[in-house]
Amino acid sequence: MKTSRPLIVQKYGGSSLATADHIRRVARHVVARKDRDCDLVVVVSAMGKTTDNLVKLGHELNPNPDRREMDVLLSSGEQISIAALALAINDIGRYEAISFTGAQVGIFTDSAHGNARILHIDGERIKEELKKNKIVVIAGFQGISQDNDITTLGRGGSDTTAAALAATLKADYCEIMSDIDGIYTADPQKVPLAKRIDHIHYDEALEMAAGGAKMLHKTSIEFAKRHKINLSLGSSSSGHIGTTVFSAPIGKGAITGVSADEDVAIIRFALNENDALRIPHRFSQNKIHLKFWQCVQGLGLAGISRGDGNYALRLIGEMTTDVHLETEWALLAIVGDGIGVGTVIAEQFFDVLHSLNIDYRAVIAGELFLKVLCPQARIKVAVEEVHHKLFIIQ
Repeated sequence: MKTSRPLIVQKYGGSSLATADHIRRVARHVVARKDRDCDLVVVVSAMGKTTDNLVKLGHELNPNPDRREMDVLLSSGEQISIAALALAINDIGRYEAISFTGAQVGIFTDSAHGNARILHIDGERIKEELKKNKIVVIAGFQGISQDNDITTLGRGGSDTTAAALAATLKADYCEIMSDIDGIYTADPQKVPLAKRIDHIHYDEALEMAAGGAKMLHKTSIEFAKRHKINLSLGSSSSGHIGTTVFSAPIGKGAITGVSADEDVAIIRFALNENDALRIPHRFSQNKIHLKFWQCVQGLGLAGISRGDGNYALRLIGEMTTDVHLETEWALLAIVGDGIGVGTVIAEQFFDVLHSLNIDYRAVIAGELFLKVLCPQARIKVAVEEVHHKLFIIQ
């Protein structure tokens, strides 16, 4: 869709909408953005801790809840947010807002309840309302399957919704607004000396997100990169943009950031080698994301999300009784181009770990990252000290 005005897709997270006062503040920022003569689509998450509370409620009512029914339950949080924000915008009086659920605007997904993937967005209803100069407010995190069942998109789903809508509508900009005004060299809530990154390449942002940085979700960056969307991150408090994600060349040999993924469970197992090599395929068939994998002569280590731990344990347990689940681990990562094992930066990284006597158990290296598996109890000090060495005293 193209008009004489630029088209902006904005997304606001749950903490930005936690109370009525928060919602009024977001409404003022949305109206101020619209005042800059643009067409505006706003994607929102559920208010505050609503989704967490709904998850807790579902498991209190049924310890092994059906995923379809959980999607119906969880999607209700965003429905509250869209109506509340539209009411607040309309109360300001300068523009008319209209709210829609994912199903109402044709966000079609597959049937993987709890972690659905967007297949297609119709978008025609959105375009019709934009032609009327309305602000269109859309529920993030949700869609509808081709069987007409409500689905949810999993962690970071509202970011994904915003990026997918920006791609479908051919938006000029996609702005992700949250409590943190951009991507930082480390989590600023845990590392006070972390520095905001003004510009970052799509690939580096992907690795930061995959490594546990919570400023932006991996799937939204993938959408933005694939469709060449101008993606940026800003503050929901001030309305100002802090970081732009773009496709300019990466600085060779430069470190971008330090991240920690604490959503890690590992499964240790012993199998004959042929059976062991079947495990990644079985995980893929059952939609279990494999974070890392090591296997030598049938002795293996598989890293997964904690939420998949018991399910993965049962799958491998069907093949061997020599299998154990551990949850006290985390992945520490440094991100940048050309920082793998054998570089000066890698040497400094390992020097810090050794100086802290951190007993890391696995090393995973890629073109843009270097990760180690280390005890969760030591992850906070590891992030702080690695960041201090690589960013503060260089």
